Amino acid sequence: MNKDRDIPDEQLIERSCCGDRASFNLLFERYRKMVFSLAYNLTGNISDAEDITQDTFVNLYKNLHKFRGESSFKTWFYRIVINQVRSYHRKRRFMLFTSILTSKEGKEMEIEITDNKTPEEELHNRELQKILKHAILALPLKQREVFIMKHIKGLKIKEIAHILNSSEGTVKANLFKAVRNLQSKIKELQ
Repeated sequence: MNKDRDIPDEQLIERSCCGDRASFNLLFERYRKMVFSLAYNLTGNISDAEDITQDTFVNLYKNLHKFRGESSFKTWFYRIVINQVRSYHRKRRFMLFTSILTSKEGKEMEIEITDNKTPEEELHNRELQKILKHAILALPLKQREVFIMKHIKGLKIKEIAHILNSSEGTVKANLFKAVRNLQSKIKELQ
């Protein structure tokens, strides 16, 4: 099974386009967690993230032949995920401001605040994480997308611009607005 990890994405893509389901399954396993995590971070809902993940891979299967290799597969695939999330929001008229993070089943948005030693500090940490999660979900979609991709997923501005098909300046402006809005929201909620 370790040898499967060494197969480059491009080779798996080529094989998948020729009908090799095993290669597509390897792509699925390689990127499933990334898709779910991004979808969950953008929606705040496990069920929606699962639906988006499934729809994204169906979309990928139908459109894999369109990958031209002008960017990395991961960057191209991030764009598909983002577009799928946007489409999902439009179809379901998802109310962004009413998202609630109450699920105990899955992994929540990965936001880390420095570890503290006392129980009081740990409780404060958990409360601050909850406030931050709600504030991120309350951001307008474009601001939320760039904030999550930059600060939670660790992507570079150039990669985010490519994924969103926008300029680096637009990404930076949305990122600036997101941070400013988060600062304001957190002050309100504390």
